Amino acid sequence: MLFAIGYGVTQSPLLDVDEVEVIGAVRTGAEQVLEAAGVEPGTPLLGLDLSGPRESVAALPWVDQVRVRRTWGGKVTFDVTERSAVAQIPVERQWAAVDLQGRVLQINSTPWALPVVLFGPVPEPGEWLGDRVLPLLEVGEALAPLQGEGIGAITWVEGRLIVDLPGDAQADWGSRDDPRAKAVALATFLARVDLDCFETIDLSIPEFPALTPIEDCP
Repeated sequence: MLFAIGYGVTQSPLLDVDEVEVIGAVRTGAEQVLEAAGVEPGTPLLGLDLSGPRESVAALPWVDQVRVRRTWGGKVTFDVTERSAVAQIPVERQWAAVDLQGRVLQINSTPWALPVVLFGPVPEPGEWLGDRVLPLLEVGEALAPLQGEGIGAITWVEGRLIVDLPGDAQADWGSRDDPRAKAVALATFLARVDLDCFETIDLSIPEFPALTPIEDCP
C-alpha cells in the first residue's frame, strides 16, 4: 500500500526544491517524515546533502528503510519501507507494539491485535529491547494466526519459553527451532484436547508433542 503526499509546490527558482514527496509512510505519517527530514521548498538542489535527512527519517520508530532521490526538475522523494509489529508488551497500563528485531514501534493506551509478550523494562519508541526478547518475539510471530484461540502471554519461566493457554495449562516451547511446526502442533492440540485435563504440552519435538495430564482428571 502506497501513501504519497506532495508538499509545498512553489514558484522557486531553477534548481531549487519545488516539491517534497513521501511514499509508504502509512504508520509514520507523511507529516512526521517531512518534519524529520527538514527539507524545505526553496532549498537549492545544488550542494543539498540528503544523507542527514535520510538518517533522521530512518530514526523514526516505524521506519525500516528509506530511499531518497531527487530530480533536477525540483522534486525530492522520501520512499519509506515500514516495520511490522509482531507482538505487544504491557507496560504501565499501556501496550507497546514491537517488531521482530525488538524495536519498540509505538505505545498505545489500548491493546493491539497482537500476541502478548511479557518482558521489561520497555524503552521509548525507536529504541531496542535487547537480544533476550528475540526468542519471545519469534514465538509471537509464529502464534499470530492463533490469536483469538485462547493463546495467553509468552514469557521466560526459569529459562524456558512458556506460552500460557486457557485455564491453567501451559505450552513449553522448547528451543527456538521450528517455530512454524510448533505453532501447527499447538493449534492441533487446542482443537482436539480438553485443556481441563492437561497441565502442559511440551513442544520441544513438534512432531511428537508430550502431554502432561492432570492426575485423577475424569
